[in-house]
Amino acid sequence: MPVVDIHAHHVATGLLEAAARSGDRYGVTLDQSVPPLGRLVFDDGTVIRPFFPELCDLRVRIPTMDELGVDVQVVSTWTDIAGYNLPVDQGVAWARLQNETMAGSVAEHEGRFEAMGTLPLQSVEASLDEMRFAVDELGFRSFEIGTSVNGVHIAEEQFDRLWDALADYDVFVLLHPPIDPTGTGQLTDHFLKNLLGNPTDTTIAGAKLAVSGTLERLPELKVCLVHGGGFLPYQIGRLDKGHIVHPDTRRDIPDHLPSTFLESFYYDTIIYDPEALSYLAAKVTPHRLLLGSDYPFEMFDEAGIANIRDLDCSASELAGILGETALVALHRRGTSDDAEKDSDETPRSTP
Repeated sequence: MPVVDIHAHHVATGLLEAAARSGDRYGVTLDQSVPPLGRLVFDDGTVIRPFFPELCDLRVRIPTMDELGVDVQVVSTWTDIAGYNLPVDQGVAWARLQNETMAGSVAEHEGRFEAMGTLPLQSVEASLDEMRFAVDELGFRSFEIGTSVNGVHIAEEQFDRLWDALADYDVFVLLHPPIDPTGTGQLTDHFLKNLLGNPTDTTIAGAKLAVSGTLERLPELKVCLVHGGGFLPYQIGRLDKGHIVHPDTRRDIPDHLPSTFLESFYYDTIIYDPEALSYLAAKVTPHRLLLGSDYPFEMFDEAGIANIRDLDCSASELAGILGETALVALHRRGTSDDAEKDSDETPRSTP
């Protein structure tokens, strides 16, 4: 039974080397005076906390993976350095550098890691171009997408073409909060920007995708809400009540309650509370859950696999949560019904 961690982060050492060598091209500076591996400073003044070996050297994490029983990590960039705040030309170059160095780093450890792409979301057109490149040239089957981009939520109309392309290319989307989640002005201390700000941004993005009609229009989308879906699965009754009593809630989905779309999402298991995880499994079914860990940051959920194994699920359902569902979503393993189709799958059209 393969165990696949769908939510882990990595920054390739090749990216740090390129930033040190030619940061002007990307609008960044690598401050190498800060241990252990330096820190990134964007031209707009944004300062990122230091890089560290567990983030940048895939070899360092393999003993932890082996100890926990993780066969494959699907590694995505650190959203703090995604670069949505850069001018478009530099953002495009920065996204390309992240994708190429990620692909190269993963290739050095064949079989243990799967590379997830990033996109320059400050430009939809540039994002479509980078998606083509990452899928067609690098072989990526998944992308990490910010829940919001410079304060604008990803479900707003201006991103419709992006969602159309993600559906058309049939890629997996990890919807992840950016460095500055929206609405965090009151969360500046006690680490609440992370603890509450991140799940709040995920909640807003998921709710907007549901009530805006995006999920109704594109039922084939494969979108994972991280951190157990934020607060969405636990407040879905409030959205349904709003649909009943307020016309604005049902403006774009007049015939469906918001809860109709709860099972349209995947959810990672980074919740930390076994009772909350049991509720989520019952609410959205185990078939929509994917193991995640958030390695290697402070919020790394080292008990995630144990909590999953304690769920009241069948053996096949547990196998799905632990890895089978992720492999199918990533086109790395077909179901009995679609194995023949997946074996020669190509994108249906160019976005």
